[in-house]
Amino acid sequence: MLLGVQLYSLRETAEKEGAEKVLSLVSEAGYDGVEFAGFYGKTPEEMKALLEKYKLIPISAHIGAAAVEENLPYIDALGIKYVFIPWVGTDTFSSPEKYAELLQTVKKAKALLDERGVVFGYHNHAHEYEDGNDYIGKITKDAGIKAELDVFWATVAGKDAVAEMKRLEGTLSFVHIKEAAEKDPAKNPQPIVGEGAVDMKGVFAEAKKQNIPWAVLEVEHYPCGEAEYLKKSFENMKKLAK
Repeated sequence: MLLGVQLYSLRETAEKEGAEKVLSLVSEAGYDGVEFAGFYGKTPEEMKALLEKYKLIPISAHIGAAAVEENLPYIDALGIKYVFIPWVGTDTFSSPEKYAELLQTVKKAKALLDERGVVFGYHNHAHEYEDGNDYIGKITKDAGIKAELDVFWATVAGKDAVAEMKRLEGTLSFVHIKEAAEKDPAKNPQPIVGEGAVDMKGVFAEAKKQNIPWAVLEVEHYPCGEAEYLKKSFENMKKLAK
């Protein structure tokens, strides 16, 4: 199993010091690759050169369905293999008209990605589970796309992360490794991976069982410095992935 970082985790560093600093932090911590959340104003060629410099695999990207076509130059040039929709609001899921429009957009984007052999999927937060709903299950089934389960947000929603991975077997492509605090996880910083409330041993064991190729770290709020967090979490993730 390869280990990556969702670059949203380093958004503040990116704003202050730019893309190269972000990639250097990920590389120095030992990770294999990155998942993009925007391309920092770099051209596809500029970003490709930076990734090669820091020996990082551009495995995936968070891109809204309506923005997939305009981002094809990056997907093509970088060789991105997975694209995940990062967010769809409850108002869209709960409206038959808005949801029908979304499905049309998703299916159009999926056709463009299918031509390239790129997997298209959906990344959850907690709101997909509110009021007993299963919007991650709904959109993946209705649109014929995959799932990138964020174990932190599943935990915040009151779900057992491992059980949710098992439920999504066959649809699950990636797992977002995001730790949760024991109390008020939605408000408190994420502990180092393996030191919080998520059953990370179970998560990694299930990911290996399902042959999930990548475990992608994401951090909303740090309990320590970014470099320290990345390195310590990498060491724990490496042990869990064995």
